[in-house]
Amino acid sequence: MKQANGVILATVLATGAIARAQPVPNDPATTGNDAGGNPAGSPTSGATGAVANPGSAAPDPGPLLGGATDAPADPYAPKPHHPQADRKPINFPEVLTTPTGWLLPAGVLYSNSAIDTGGGVSSDNRVGLGDVAEFGVATTDQVRARATADDKAERIQPYVTASFRLGVAEDRLFQSQPGITLGFRKSFERNHDGEKTRIAELTLVASKHLGDRVALHVGGALWDASLQSNAAVSEGQPPPPEVTLHGHGFNNQVRVFGGFEARPLPKSEILIDLGWSPEFCYQCAADTDKIRLRPELSWGVRYEVASFMHIESGVRVPDIGNFNLLDAQIFGQITFTSFALQSAVESLK
Repeated sequence: MKQANGVILATVLATGAIARAQPVPNDPATTGNDAGGNPAGSPTSGATGAVANPGSAAPDPGPLLGGATDAPADPYAPKPHHPQADRKPINFPEVLTTPTGWLLPAGVLYSNSAIDTGGGVSSDNRVGLGDVAEFGVATTDQVRARATADDKAERIQPYVTASFRLGVAEDRLFQSQPGITLGFRKSFERNHDGEKTRIAELTLVASKHLGDRVALHVGGALWDASLQSNAAVSEGQPPPPEVTLHGHGFNNQVRVFGGFEARPLPKSEILIDLGWSPEFCYQCAADTDKIRLRPELSWGVRYEVASFMHIESGVRVPDIGNFNLLDAQIFGQITFTSFALQSAVESLK
């Protein structure tokens, strides 16, 4: 019995020793095979072996053991912003009261509000369309009327107009090309003191910078207007015939206007312009006297408070034909420009 136990014990010890002496399976350091079980140096060993036998490749140990893992995507990460284009200073669509040959850039909003010592209030709001056009709605205080030829002309306000202009920017087609715009402005029908009036203006103007500090504006306007009394209608009678400016001949409709700008300081400009405004005479006997165009002279300054805000102030003489300084008005106006709409459109690209 003791002899049998000794044989069993010797067999167990010998088996354990043999098992301990055997190398670990698939160990490249002891068997000469790679991690995929292929002989070292064979065409399928290393990276080639991983391609030939992808199922036997060891898994990525993860970042804690030095492995590389893909960073998870952030669903709330902000979208990349488009870089803003270089924005040059805006060339204004008006000098003081007359249009220029410059258009607002695409998507730029423009708002001008003015008041003068005669109680006149006006507002002008526009938007640039594609760098080639401009649309706006305004209230003007330049339209005047008088009951008889001996009465003093008074403003008709608010007088609401809509405008559309299109053109070509300066230097766009060729070197030294002036900015050119073709504009049309038309009023809504206005009833005032029992009289119905309308105005319309077609303009063509060219503007050119002479260096960095001076600009000139020259243009022509084709005016039209109408006047009709509503007094007979209220009494049950047919209305009198409508009097129009185009019915008095082409020479009474065409006028030349212009303006001048000088920049003596980086943020300050001196402005001068000569324009025209319609005047109605309700009870004048001759039809040619019922609608007339009066020359208007303005001069003043524009100061840049910020890139989005400018302040203008100056003097306006409503009828330089008489040059009655008692009728001259001192005015002040503030202009805001905004690139908000342009930035919103650019962010969608």
